[in-house]
Amino acid sequence: MFTLRILIAICGALALYLAGASAVRYFNQPPPPEPERRDVQPVDYKFRCEVCGVEVTMTAAPAEEVPEAPRHCREDMTLVLEAGSW
Repeated sequence: MFTLRILIAICGALALYLAGASAVRYFNQPPPPEPERRDVQPVDYKFRCEVCGVEVTMTAAPAEEVPEAPRHCREDMTLVLEAGSW
């Protein structure tokens, strides 16, 4: 009976060690590569949340594209001001 308890304790310790080692291995992965920066151009877009009124200014966006509106309060924000419309 005593031998069975020791065997169960060893198996439990081994299981805990393997779970911890796999968790450490999971966190040891390198971060994803940086996105290409040459495809970004300076812009001046202002978006407003229609629910709470928060405003966001976007200063860079993909070249030759109107960017998607960010989301706030689980709703798409509306474009208030575009570049050159001051």
